[in-house]
Amino acid sequence: MTTETGDGPASPTVSEIYKEQYAHFRSMNDILYKIPPLFGAVVGGLWYVALQNLPSDKWLARAVLFFAGLSCVGFVQVMQRFSIAFKLYLKNLNKLDGAYAVKIDGGFSTIDVIKTMLWVAAAGSGIAIVYSFYN
Repeated sequence: MTTETGDGPASPTVSEIYKEQYAHFRSMNDILYKIPPLFGAVVGGLWYVALQNLPSDKWLARAVLFFAGLSCVGFVQVMQRFSIAFKLYLKNLNKLDGAYAVKIDGGFSTIDVIKTMLWVAAAGSGIAIVYSFYN
């Protein structure tokens, strides 16, 4: 965007900033609901491979389970960064919305639930590794 006189870039208006940030927020919200099936497919696929190989090749199964647990920890970090960005967009949008701002106080967010489930899945991978040593 440039000014009419061609003096350089024009500063965006508050309305333009609001519309752009709202579009980003909407896009992130759409992505948020596509992430759990992706994580589930990756971790579930790894568990499937591990359990198929557990009777015949315990070390391969353990390596796959370790990678599944490591993936869960990595996914938690992805969700943490997603949460930070999400909250910053929401904070900016709420400033511009004024009296019409959306207020969500307390309780678990969708991102918190996803992160909790990922920690449980990581723990499940660890438990399966320990189990593989005793069976």
